Amino acid sequence: MLAVLLIGALTFCGLSVYSLCKANYCACQRAGQCDNPLNHYWLAAILSALLALMFSCLALHTERGTLVWILMMASCLAGALLSAQWQKRKLKQADDLLTDGIN
Repeated sequence: MLAVLLIGALTFCGLSVYSLCKANYCACQRAGQCDNPLNHYWLAAILSALLALMFSCLALHTERGTLVWILMMASCLAGALLSAQWQKRKLKQADDLLTDGIN
């Protein structure tokens, strides 16, 4: 039961970070075009984070569950940040190849 609750918490942490990244992408890249989905992404991020917190607190009680939830959220956010930086660097290298380093 403990493992199922922790896997569920980790899944909801990942879903929360995904929704947060989608909301930020919509707000920064397509401002004004996706206002309604933006609200849905923010709502999904908040609800997923709360469900993850609830699952981890049910599995490990309040104090340890909260600490594990913070650790899971920080890990998921760090992974998303590293992935975004890697993608940005990869796209920059592809642009440099296309322009032969003229810029």
